[in-house]
Amino acid sequence: MATPTLISSLPDLQVFLSLIPPSSTLYLDLEGKSLSRYGTFTLLTILVLPTRATCIVDVQPLGDSAFTTPGTDGKPLKAILEDPTTSKCFWDVRNDADALWAHHKVRLAGVTDIQLLENGSRAGGKTYLYGLDRCIERDLGLNYVEMQRWVRTKQEVRALMNMPNSDIFSRRPLDAKTLQYCVNDVVYLPALHKLYAKRITKSSGWLGKAMDESARRVVEACGPRYVPQHENKKFGPWGSGLNGDFDFWF
Repeated sequence: MATPTLISSLPDLQVFLSLIPPSSTLYLDLEGKSLSRYGTFTLLTILVLPTRATCIVDVQPLGDSAFTTPGTDGKPLKAILEDPTTSKCFWDVRNDADALWAHHKVRLAGVTDIQLLENGSRAGGKTYLYGLDRCIERDLGLNYVEMQRWVRTKQEVRALMNMPNSDIFSRRPLDAKTLQYCVNDVVYLPALHKLYAKRITKSSGWLGKAMDESARRVVEACGPRYVPQHENKKFGPWGSGLNGDFDFWF
């Protein structure tokens, strides 16, 4: 498991930003209560590839300065997140993009939504989108101990999240399990990204479709009519996908 650095001061943030090479790929996840324009956004987890440096930015005390404070190269986090040449990977970017835009006027660019790569590379019907938990359990072949540790942390923190008046992502100091929960949501994204990208053949066109839809998701999420909890979000963007115009590596 990646060991995260909790960043709650601007000097620490500047140090972390200086450790992001220009050619990096970032794997990200946001946390908050009812994360969206209507909820809160308090934590941002970032895993940097290839270094695997992992940090959790405590947005709650830092506010907008988490995104506008420049690193040693003069580039703030906002500029990195909005740079289309820096690859950013999410699992279902929609509410993350919504929260970043609504609360801090950060408009994501250069996004790969790994959930869409899974849907596009999937053999068979594509009607329904899959959640991160299902894909980690089904596709990565983790050993029993790794899988149980990951699942246990998820279950314990979600139980706390479901308690009345609970807002664990705003509670300070942050509990160790809460921090591990945040890491859990990014630590296996690089492996899933690699797996699903390899599963798509160049001739199938699904990689291009997934990238186009990733960009469209960001635009939609930043728009005035976006509904964060809409029931239709469980459906993939391409219907069943069973039209015979793609093939896969197995």
